[in-house]
Amino acid sequence: MNPELIMNLLIFLCSLAGTIYGIIHFFKKKTALYLKLVVCGVLCLMFSRLYQVIFLLTQGALYQGFHIGILGMIGSFMFFFSANYGQMDGLVDDRTNTFRKTRIAALAGPLVILLLYLYFFANVQIAELKVVYGVVTLLIMQCAYFNFKHLIIFDVELGIVRCLRPYNALVLVYAAMSMLEPIGLYLGITPVYLLSCAVTAAIALALLPVVKGGFDKWAI
Repeated sequence: MNPELIMNLLIFLCSLAGTIYGIIHFFKKKTALYLKLVVCGVLCLMFSRLYQVIFLLTQGALYQGFHIGILGMIGSFMFFFSANYGQMDGLVDDRTNTFRKTRIAALAGPLVILLLYLYFFANVQIAELKVVYGVVTLLIMQCAYFNFKHLIIFDVELGIVRCLRPYNALVLVYAAMSMLEPIGLYLGITPVYLLSCAVTAAIALALLPVVKGGFDKWAI
């Protein structure tokens, strides 16, 4: 069977399980919006991979350019970005000079994503792929900045930062895998492709239970 189909099917099934878990636990009236946004991020990942599975079954190979599956990936990162941007970031960062060094250090997150894209850009031959993943990279970089920032920033009085560090770490790994996957796929580096997909599947399955565990610890 096509390895690309197998890996997309694996990610779809794991993200489907994660989505069902999230809907059961987080889509209640008094649940924090933060949690619902994370569920929507995994939901977008699920729809992205569902499209790719169907496309692979019917066409045999993905279109080497923009397709709806990429739009779903963009959606997942936009939801993860929305969860950390705004109210949550305002809770952990008062915008004073106290956290100035942390804000600068957090740039390391998007820098790693940018370096992965530059490697992709320098080696892939299809211009449309360069443009498409260039746009994707910009969105992933924004998400990676806040996830890395919330991973390294000092904890606040109520302890929410410590409880969400595992979640932020997982999203950062997912961001890196989302860059390594096209590198492995379009440059023919099979071990990189298979590893990135396997890790993405594991994160899709584990992300929402990890978030729930963090919020449960914070609520105690």
